[in-house]
Amino acid sequence: MPDSVRLQFSMWEFDKGGYLQQLLHNLKYNYLQSVGEDLGTILADKFLSVHQRHLNELFRQGEPIIVPVPLHKSKLRKRGFNQAGALARGFSKKSGWQIIPQDNVLRIKRTSTQTGLSAEKRAGNLKNAFQVRDNIDLKDRTPIIIDDVFTTGATTFELAGVLSQKSNSAVVVTVAKA
Repeated sequence: MPDSVRLQFSMWEFDKGGYLQQLLHNLKYNYLQSVGEDLGTILADKFLSVHQRHLNELFRQGEPIIVPVPLHKSKLRKRGFNQAGALARGFSKKSGWQIIPQDNVLRIKRTSTQTGLSAEKRAGNLKNAFQVRDNIDLKDRTPIIIDDVFTTGATTFELAGVLSQKSNSAVVVTVAKA
């Protein structure tokens, strides 16, 4: 794990071809925002219960701020919403932590799908994909990066690296780990 990430947490193991894969696929491509918010609430509940005793230590360097992995504007237009944003809204409702305003963290590089790529190719695909607005102050904040699936970490690690230039090391929280 890179220095820019303090902790990686996934609620479930990914079940290729199973119910969870189907649910996450439907969340992404069938506009099931309310399912995403419900999953985000469950994700926060699990995260908070597992790390209850360590929250003060985990966030001693800065107040948590939720950062959903952003989509490139072309993908956002095509899908109609960001599934990580839906998860983040549910996570925020349960935790009470603020979500960073959507236009403060951007995906500026249009990347091809990560499916089927090796870890090395995934990292290369995402190199310089994210940008944090210059005017955003995250100096005393600990980003909680929210996404649906953690595979090799290429996406969340790249985003954490960009965020770490303005913040403390991040916490990565996903629904599933593949």
